[in-house]
Amino acid sequence: MISISPLSSWNSTPSRASAVTPNRTQAPPPAPTPSTIVALSPESVNDSTPAALVKPPMVWESATRDKVSEAMTKSFSSFAFGGRFSGLGAAMLGQAKLGNYNFSQAMRQPPPSTTPNIYAASGIAPGSLHGNGEDRVSLSITTKSGVEVKLSLDSQGDGLAVNMTTSGDLSDAEASALGELAKGFQEAIDGMGQSTPKLKLEGLMQFDQKVLESVKLHAEVKVRGEPESIQTLDFQADGAQRKVSFSGVAGSLDLKVDASALNTLGSRERQAKALDSYMKQFDQAASRGHGDAGLVAMLKDGFTALHSNTAAPQAATDSPETGKWRLAAEDKSILTGLADFSASVSQAVKFSNPMRSTEKDGFNYEVSQKTEQAGASQDARSLRQQQQSKLSASFHQTLVPGVPLRLTANTESQNYTYHQIEDTASSDAQVAYKDGKMVKASLRQEANQSEHVMKYFLGKLESDKTTPGNYSVLRDLLPVLGPYRTGELGMTPEKKAEQRQQAMLTLSDDVLLQSYAGQTISLWQADLLPEEGETAAV
Repeated sequence: MISISPLSSWNSTPSRASAVTPNRTQAPPPAPTPSTIVALSPESVNDSTPAALVKPPMVWESATRDKVSEAMTKSFSSFAFGGRFSGLGAAMLGQAKLGNYNFSQAMRQPPPSTTPNIYAASGIAPGSLHGNGEDRVSLSITTKSGVEVKLSLDSQGDGLAVNMTTSGDLSDAEASALGELAKGFQEAIDGMGQSTPKLKLEGLMQFDQKVLESVKLHAEVKVRGEPESIQTLDFQADGAQRKVSFSGVAGSLDLKVDASALNTLGSRERQAKALDSYMKQFDQAASRGHGDAGLVAMLKDGFTALHSNTAAPQAATDSPETGKWRLAAEDKSILTGLADFSASVSQAVKFSNPMRSTEKDGFNYEVSQKTEQAGASQDARSLRQQQQSKLSASFHQTLVPGVPLRLTANTESQNYTYHQIEDTASSDAQVAYKDGKMVKASLRQEANQSEHVMKYFLGKLESDKTTPGNYSVLRDLLPVLGPYRTGELGMTPEKKAEQRQQAMLTLSDDVLLQSYAGQTISLWQADLLPEEGETAAV
């Protein structure tokens, strides 16, 4: 009798010629021919086994066996995207760390044979999968020396394909830096492979900026549902610029971070505090506008990842690499400590009420920060940082808490409130110097909110109400940051320095964007009365 053993059970030791070696100068192997591995065993198949049940052996592009081939064999049994690429990204970059960074492999499962002719040559070319998968991931890494490393992974119903090439030789440090990204690459792949996609990019963001110039990732995933669709992810990062864009069933998201002006960056503690503040604001926007939880989670993960691996220069310098001017502690106290950024989330619009086609469910949120450094000289410099946010959202809500809303063409289902949200917030902090002396320092913050609510019962409009909210504050910061402060007479230099340091720490918290009225009022009322030169309006 004859049996066909599955490839995963084939444990033959690779020949010396096909084994992975750390020879970085070896040329890519010649184009391989498809290979079929068959094991014969007289105990496996009964003579009465229907021919249609005989599963042909897997066809491989190359007979070479390494960790990547092993990972492909293990993951192929899963038809989910995440399972299909499980461990493959890490295995590929792991090979680079060993010095094997030019290779190609593909595997394909032929359809069940109508005749158990195990000796027949397969006409299916696994290599044709490269670049043609229904699910695709590509990674491009450029080293400081200019060598470009490209990885690609392709998957479709009957096969897998991987490929890795380099444009030149890699040094030991470069090969090691690639290997260090193995875990981060796999995390990014696995994040996109989940039923609710996630942005897991922080591992890729930890690339060694002394050795690697840039990292780029592209992923396309086929959403197998009704109807079918494609969700895509693009990520790009170098020492100064980072950006992410995502598009999928739930909606889209775009993030950009400009970390080129190192002199405006704060300490890690300062950045962590600012990030935490923005995370809370993202949650507040999602709660107020009923934003998609998956999209908002991606915003938070991506925002945190793109702001990682950034640090202020250790030594004060006014070289072009760190920014236009050397900034004093007083200057930095009006800054968030984060690199400039822009972020936007746009949720796919839905029309859930068949009786009123003009009513839509949607969520759009934008937030940004921009810093300007100007002036004719260091002693005549000026600094301005603006933060802005905007929320536009609309949604339907049931009149009975806990009872799901099911709107139909029947008037008896038309019991709901329809909400339209329009919110904006801004923060504008400035300092200016003349002849080396601070002559201007101010902080203006505004928050404007509007909620329009229409209430329907049995299809009839019962109420139509708009609730506005407008809040603003303008502070003159010269009494806090200027060289002379009232009330300091008779104080020791040490006490003056301590009081000044505390005032700047408090101010660094105050300059963070406050998007929502309750949060803003709480902040302002903490002082109870306006400071000298400060006005507030509610």
